Amino acid sequence: MVKLDVLLKADLENVTELRLAENTRWYFTISHEGDEKEIYLVPLEKLEIPGSRGEACLVMGNRETKRAATVSFVRSAPYNAEDSGKFKVIGVFECRNCELVSFLPRSGWSCRSAVSEKLFDDIDLSEKDWAEYDDQANESMTIYSVETKLARSKEK
Repeated sequence: MVKLDVLLKADLENVTELRLAENTRWYFTISHEGDEKEIYLVPLEKLEIPGSRGEACLVMGNRETKRAATVSFVRSAPYNAEDSGKFKVIGVFECRNCELVSFLPRSGWSCRSAVSEKLFDDIDLSEKDWAEYDDQANESMTIYSVETKLARSKEK
């Protein structure tokens, strides 16, 4: 079992509480049985693990060992204005018999205006940037220079 941190780094202007909801798809590249493929996980989905009492948000069979490959959601955290320009853990996942290779920021993000606290949702970060106008605060909002990486978690 390996716990992996999903780390995000972005430059934020007039933006805070950037997050992916736990009922939203988190996209990854996964390595399983020697192949890499793109998958998505929904942290709130609970699937039964065959031959176990446990649950996971992703369960895949293994042809060779007959043991299930699983990914379980542990926790998430928002990326806030004070995190701008620094890597921060935004999610933790536990992997068994597979490996998450990369995190792919796509759609389903939300954030708040750092000025008016107005909520913006269904943000797509596929292009690694986003811009909008907060009409309540008469300010532009931007997210740019988005980078992600995965690292072994220090959590037990």
